[in-house]
Amino acid sequence: MSRWRGLTIVVLATLGLAFLMACGGSSGSSTGTMNVHLVDGPITGYQEVNVHIQSVEISGNGGWITLGTPDKTYNLLSLTGGVSEMLAAGTTLPAGHYQQMRLILGAGNTVKLADGSVQPLTVPSGLQSGVKLIVSFDVMAGTTKDVWIDFDAAHSIQVVQAGMSNQYLLRPTVWAYDKIVTGSISGKLTDAATSTGLAGAVVYAETLDTTGNARIARSATTDATGAYTLDLLPVGATYYVVSQPVLGTTTPKAYDAKASDGYALSAATPVFTYNAAFTADAATGGVSGGLTPVATSSQSDAVNLLQTLAAPTSGSFAFIVDSAMATVATSTETYAFATVPAGLYSVQAVRATLNLDGTTTVTSSTLQPATVTTGLTVTVNLGL
Repeated sequence: MSRWRGLTIVVLATLGLAFLMACGGSSGSSTGTMNVHLVDGPITGYQEVNVHIQSVEISGNGGWITLGTPDKTYNLLSLTGGVSEMLAAGTTLPAGHYQQMRLILGAGNTVKLADGSVQPLTVPSGLQSGVKLIVSFDVMAGTTKDVWIDFDAAHSIQVVQAGMSNQYLLRPTVWAYDKIVTGSISGKLTDAATSTGLAGAVVYAETLDTTGNARIARSATTDATGAYTLDLLPVGATYYVVSQPVLGTTTPKAYDAKASDGYALSAATPVFTYNAAFTADAATGGVSGGLTPVATSSQSDAVNLLQTLAAPTSGSFAFIVDSAMATVATSTETYAFATVPAGLYSVQAVRATLNLDGTTTVTSSTLQPATVTTGLTVTVNLGL
């Protein structure tokens, strides 16, 4: 897998942590307007992720155009399940094509941990010029463009251990969508034995590249009834719905993973429904290990847990059933997946490196097999 949760089509471009040379947007005498909304995907291990957004801007021929100045701290974890915040409303700008946006962050960013303690969320000095997003938006004269920004908290926080305490670093992974050219997949996940809804299960929409490697395009968490919606999925691609529910924290309950058939979203058919019943599996173990070399201050690492699953009529593929950020210490770096149903898996690390010229390089480790055995945690070390 050469990229991690990356996807680009004509009307959508995505970028996490990229600092590129500014690209101009064409302008003319006529104008349109733009609304900018903020959303987030699910994350576990935190009660709150609070990020201070001072302003949102877009690059035009004459420089940066300020779309909105919310100057507000947002709890990203409150912006899931269809909830959003408006960053800019009805801002007038020249009609034309735009290729870059940025979020200007302020101070006072924090995370509230599972135990209720609040820790500072450090923003690297390299982000002083803003979190930049590569986009491809056309603003037509006399129309309003609705842009949705997904601040992916699940893959934006790197834990760095320092002595007996942890430092929490913000490594922003941000995605921008032109909502008018997106679709959605929704449905309900249930327990096969009881038919009750599975609440709090993470669900992924994944695509397969030309060589069959899976990439996460969007994620969601089921509500109290087991219902989910994977929205903001750009049309023109085929998506598979994948989930391996693990519910609860004190005594987690795990279910065997499932993958749907591929759903080809198009302008004519942008909406699909996928319901699935999952089988609980009491035979669970874990996967953990180290990463080398250890990430530097300009890098962030995620690890994907994959399992080969049969899409009912499409064939079998290695889908991502879980994904987590690695933990960095002074001289070591580790990852861990707990409460994994026994079976055959593979793991892969994905590293994003912020280069001196502002570009981001993404590299992946070789896929390593991992056999999960009941009651045991298998060690698999990864090299990048």
